[in-house]
Amino acid sequence: MASSSMPVTNESPPMNLGVLRFDRTAALIDGRVGIDNVNVINVPGGKAGVEGFMNGSLDAADIPFARYVFWKFSGHEITAIPVFTDRLFQHSYIYTRTDTGIDGLGDLRGRRVMCAPSYFSTPSFWHRAMLKEEHGIEPHEIEWFAAFAESGGMRLPDNVRVTHAPASMLGLERLLDGTVDCLMTARTAMVPEGHEHRVKRVIADAMERQLAWVKRTGYFPNLHVVAIHKLALEARPGFAEDLCRAFDQSKNLAYRLLQDERMTSLPLMRAYLDDTVSIWGDDPWPYGLEKNRAVIAQFLAYAHDQGLVDRRLAVDELFDNQASGHAFKARMTPGCITGFMDGGWAPVPSP
Repeated sequence: MASSSMPVTNESPPMNLGVLRFDRTAALIDGRVGIDNVNVINVPGGKAGVEGFMNGSLDAADIPFARYVFWKFSGHEITAIPVFTDRLFQHSYIYTRTDTGIDGLGDLRGRRVMCAPSYFSTPSFWHRAMLKEEHGIEPHEIEWFAAFAESGGMRLPDNVRVTHAPASMLGLERLLDGTVDCLMTARTAMVPEGHEHRVKRVIADAMERQLAWVKRTGYFPNLHVVAIHKLALEARPGFAEDLCRAFDQSKNLAYRLLQDERMTSLPLMRAYLDDTVSIWGDDPWPYGLEKNRAVIAQFLAYAHDQGLVDRRLAVDELFDNQASGHAFKARMTPGCITGFMDGGWAPVPSP
């Protein structure tokens, strides 16, 4: 268990929680949602959370899902709660140069493709699954490159070649300098001025394809999960439930803030919100095991098929038993709750 200057009580020994800042976690970081005797630390990225969690300075942390699955398979004394702070569809984040002759995913067989940041980064599993399921392209049929080398004991499959090509987290420079023909990443890369005409998305109709994929599969891929050291749970048996409640409350505040379209700087926010609710209902960013069971099971199948683990893990072995049954309550309303100029989350004043 991590050390802390907070006073220790029998009921709630102090804990350190590492969290990346998203709209759904902001209330935890800025203190609007608090957890008794838990020091919430805003970690700057996935790597910081991973390092802090593994060296014991963090009792719980928001970490990449693929890394967690590998650690769980490897026998680390850790567990998780079904809170997924980061998620992303992959269709929009596959790029090529306009001079490569690549006009779709089916053109990538035999080509040089960069995984950014690494081959076993969580989004890359979904990218490779799209290649195989939609075009029959197996991982060994591509010459892979990675901005960062694998770490922490992860071993590449024997028939897969990955060349380390140092680059930034998004890897765009290796596409522009001709090292690779295609870039698979997890954010919209900023193309340098004067080079805009050289870069295009491999999937030109990415939004339409993405929506069709959602309707067909129902998946919203999880990128991060909140992991906990089992030693922390032994010292504080209610810690997992405490975290579930706090993350749920923080997400609920984000939902309420979003539903006041005047609080964001997007001119068409109302239309986007209404479209989101019409597709995903009142909980478009779901926590909880049952709402995510299918997409987790699919990722575990990919993790086994693509060589991250030698055994296909069961969904239930990933999560703390009590947290697995937690009833998450955050819901997105069809409009601003209070009409106040504070994002709709302040209490209604007494008459």
